Amino acid sequence: MEIWIEESRQRCFQQGLDPNKLPMPELKLTAKQLQDEKHKYTNILVVTNYFAEKILAFLSGTPHLIVVTNDTGYILDNYGDETMKHTISKLGIHEGIKCDEEFMGTNVVALALREQKPIQIIGKEHYHTMLAESACYCVPFHFANFHNLSGAISIMTSVEHHHPAYLALLANMVDSIERELSLHITNHNQNLVQQLVVNNMRNGIIMTDERGIITEFNAFAEKITGRNRTSVTGTPVFPFEHFGSYFYQALKYRKQSENIELTLRTSLDQENVCLFDVLPILNEQGELLGAFAQFRDITDRVVLERQVINSEKFSAIGKLAAGLAHEIRNPLTAIIGFFQLSSQSNEPQKLWSYKDLIDTELQSMKQLVSDFVLMAKPSSPDRKAIHIQEFLRDTIRFMDSQAILKNTAIRANIDNTLTVAMIDPTQIKQVLVNLLQNAIESIEKNGVIQLSAELDLANDRFKIMIEDNGGGMTKEELDQIVNPFFTTKENGVGLGLSICYRIIDNHQGTMTATSTKGYGTRFEVTLPLG
Repeated sequence: MEIWIEESRQRCFQQGLDPNKLPMPELKLTAKQLQDEKHKYTNILVVTNYFAEKILAFLSGTPHLIVVTNDTGYILDNYGDETMKHTISKLGIHEGIKCDEEFMGTNVVALALREQKPIQIIGKEHYHTMLAESACYCVPFHFANFHNLSGAISIMTSVEHHHPAYLALLANMVDSIERELSLHITNHNQNLVQQLVVNNMRNGIIMTDERGIITEFNAFAEKITGRNRTSVTGTPVFPFEHFGSYFYQALKYRKQSENIELTLRTSLDQENVCLFDVLPILNEQGELLGAFAQFRDITDRVVLERQVINSEKFSAIGKLAAGLAHEIRNPLTAIIGFFQLSSQSNEPQKLWSYKDLIDTELQSMKQLVSDFVLMAKPSSPDRKAIHIQEFLRDTIRFMDSQAILKNTAIRANIDNTLTVAMIDPTQIKQVLVNLLQNAIESIEKNGVIQLSAELDLANDRFKIMIEDNGGGMTKEELDQIVNPFFTTKENGVGLGLSICYRIIDNHQGTMTATSTKGYGTRFEVTLPLG
């Protein structure tokens, strides 16, 4: 018999306890005190219950009772065999009573807490004879990292089922409970940090479980959507008009969506513009856990961009007006001058001598206005099925005579697989003639212009490239080439490339340019085949 058990029996004898009669426990908690103690030990009791059920399942078929006490020996909870519960209840042993040596005699709970070590008392080692058929085991615990709480966990069974491994089983159970509680603390702290970060982010955050039920809805999401967190948490996300379908795609097909621009109106005078991202949440095994979405508020940026665009529009209108006025003023000044000369002359018929000059200036004005209207609003393309190789070669023949005057050669490199495309031949020819004309005029003499065309079947498009070895442009000039009335030519008006750009845009195509001063310029036009 262990010495501390013998010492306990001696103390019981000295106190006058009758070994043949188990006295009713006198120390017990009130209902309120028991409730408070259970509340303090809530997390420990929850985790202990989980492991107790596993142990009892492992020991099924034999009667066992697991008891949890606090640091002073008061029973907080017990699990196990109902018959054993009923038996010890008749002896006054139940939740709220204290496992005290003075009234209950030698018992494992009092000794384990007193000695702070695992204790087992088997059969006749008990002081009271009515416990001679019982085997009891107890391990104390002290969870310093979990509110500094202490207590003990015991197992009671019959002597015939005694095994020394029960102490090791209880010790492992205490270690497992401590690890689980530490994990709870870590998760709790992580959740606190997550909540702090989520709730104070300048982004709206919405999270759902794998069924699309909202589990997180931060303060900024409330502001953006005009919905209250309490009212939406626990409800499906799919009914949200603006972004519910994106959550469905993420959860159903695991599709990630990024930079979706959404405009959410929370009231008549409040509009929020956001960039929306949503992605499925998967664990390491690739199993779907839910979906995460964020809203990045770009309202201020959009408002500023609108202001800038409006400012640029007014600036562009001013430049257009100034350019048009300048180009019209020159021929108009000449015409007015002719009329003034005629009115000052004694020969009224002299005006007829200026007729051809006046007509030329008027035609110039008419052409200018026509070009301006075409640039501002070119007519819709009249698409036809055109054989591109033949069309390009005809355009080159049309421009050959002008190129020859400058000893310049126009060379063709046309993809043989490029056959038919749906284009407006008149408009596209106007673009190519303009680009070839610019290339010819940029060359002083003995130049080469390369016109290439290739098929881009992957994108259902084709490309036309016109490259020259003329004077080229600076970066500043290149940035302005499509601006109306900008020109690098001495006598140019600056509408040609603007018209080209609008024609290509109306064809759902693109036109880009690269240039190096002194080395030449390259234009690339991309058009759809259909």
